[in-house]
Amino acid sequence: MHVLSQEKIYTGVLVIGGGLAGLTAALEAKYNNLSVTIVSKGKTGRSGNSIIAGAGLSVLVPDSEDSAELFYNDVIKSGKGINDKQLVKFFVRNSTEEINKLSKYGVIFKKINTHLLKKRPPGHSVPRFIHSDYYNVPYMCRGLSITLPLLSESQKRGIKIVDNTSIIKLLVSPDHRVYGAIGINKKVGKIFIFYANVIILASGGGGKIFSKSNNMSDISSDSYSLAYDAGALLRDMEFTQFYPSMMYKPIRTGIANAIFREGAILRNSLGENFMEKYDKAGNMATRDVMSRAIFTEIVNGRGINGNVFMDCKSISKNVFEVKYIELYENLRKKGIDYKKDLLAISPVYHFFIGGIAINTKAESTLKGLLACGESVGGLHGANRLTGNALSEAVVFGIIAGKSAIKAAKVKNNISYPFDGVEHFRQGKLSNKELKIRLSQAMWHYASILRDRNSLEKAKEEIDLISNFMEDVRINDISELLSFYELKSMLTTSRLVIEGALLRKESRGSHYRLDYPNIDNINFKGNYYFEKVNGRLSIYFKSI
Repeated sequence: MHVLSQEKIYTGVLVIGGGLAGLTAALEAKYNNLSVTIVSKGKTGRSGNSIIAGAGLSVLVPDSEDSAELFYNDVIKSGKGINDKQLVKFFVRNSTEEINKLSKYGVIFKKINTHLLKKRPPGHSVPRFIHSDYYNVPYMCRGLSITLPLLSESQKRGIKIVDNTSIIKLLVSPDHRVYGAIGINKKVGKIFIFYANVIILASGGGGKIFSKSNNMSDISSDSYSLAYDAGALLRDMEFTQFYPSMMYKPIRTGIANAIFREGAILRNSLGENFMEKYDKAGNMATRDVMSRAIFTEIVNGRGINGNVFMDCKSISKNVFEVKYIELYENLRKKGIDYKKDLLAISPVYHFFIGGIAINTKAESTLKGLLACGESVGGLHGANRLTGNALSEAVVFGIIAGKSAIKAAKVKNNISYPFDGVEHFRQGKLSNKELKIRLSQAMWHYASILRDRNSLEKAKEEIDLISNFMEDVRINDISELLSFYELKSMLTTSRLVIEGALLRKESRGSHYRLDYPNIDNINFKGNYYFEKVNGRLSIYFKSI
């Protein structure tokens, strides 16, 4: 039997996740000269969804026509009234700070003369969507223009970074305090046992549970399964957001929804401008409505090769070739003329709306565990506005770092034994094949359009794959890590399905074909998910 070597690492603050939320939290915690360690599944600052998120943030820009009240109302409206209102107020009030904070770390924002370049994507009442200047990084990895300056600052401040290490378990004491984590380094084949006074969980979303996703390949819903298995409360897990305008050929890129404000139009295979059939806002509808409309057109045979088309012909050259210069250049290099050619696009999974339940101090329900970024739920309600993902990562990353300073004063001088990791073993089944089977089931039965029958089919697949886990082969480190990813995916998928079955209505990014309307009498509120005595417990709290 192969036995992995072990190494213990002690730190004041352990940040799990090397994206924007994790980097922001680590830098904030380091202000008090604490020992801070970032552990990342990939390379800190160079992996995860932050680098492909488009480098755009929605913020309350000072000296603009915007206001805290207007921004707050837009977030609540998009979330269909079930947002955590305290989180929304905190977010809006503190979003202005992130401009100065990121600028201090070396992030440069796009400007026209001396004013921030602002866009107004669908769902926003005024222009408040700003971009970092990503001229010196690859277009497909525009987020590097934000994460790399933060990574540089982290290195200058002496933050310890442990890359290529997947966290497979949080360590919890008998009095329900998180005091450490178990990680496996895929490069050296070693188990790291981290001991910390406080842990910040910032390891991203759950893209891998759906076969069609614009997420990075390592985003496998670890945040939710780690927190759930440790006993933390989760919320709103039925809400998963889909991105309406993903282009696969001749280039693979998401096309920003802000382009619809400039005059872009969606057309089906018949050439019809179909969006007005689904929403009076037409091509300015929010992402959830647009994704559903496109999916419906494709399912009903009015698409081609799984796509509909974006028509940008009416957008002026001054707008398209200036505001969207990178997209323009990429299309031009492939011989596509936006003034003549239609762009083939389709919806994909994009963002996890639900997640770990936190308060305005980024505290979870477990002592010693903070969380931020896409790991958490509550801010977005039933649907997220464009640009609020990276803004959320910064705002709650900052507060998680500040809260960690206080929480780290509680010393964890404890070291309980843990039950080790899965052994290398022979088996008939492949992790990879089971992952594909799970993600396809989730896409076909539990994605943009749902009903009781489809959700039950997804649940049957989850149960079946869960029963197969005993016979999965683990021959090396790669298969060991893949096994734990599959466990995370199964746990999160089950939470999504159970929540979606209970919510017998359609609200925001959750759409039930058998219950197509909002039901504010029975379902204006939130579902909460918790592991109690080894079993899933779900309860509903009305607003």
